[in-house]
Amino acid sequence: MSKFNIELSSVPDRENLVAEIWYEKKMVAEVNKETEKFVIEFYLDEKISFMLDEFLEVLENAKRRILER
Repeated sequence: MSKFNIELSSVPDRENLVAEIWYEKKMVAEVNKETEKFVIEFYLDEKISFMLDEFLEVLENAKRRILER
């Protein structure tokens, strides 16, 4: 079972929906598409590690979910 969770969210500082990426109980990144390209912002205040392939899969899933909306 993955420790990642993706939540689509409408936040006040963005025009479009964002995909918040949570790892366990911490938000680690946000994927948004405010322009024609996707952008990722990281929100880390400490060292955290996870499997790269799993994280890449989560990023692709977040991108797909934004495009479906």
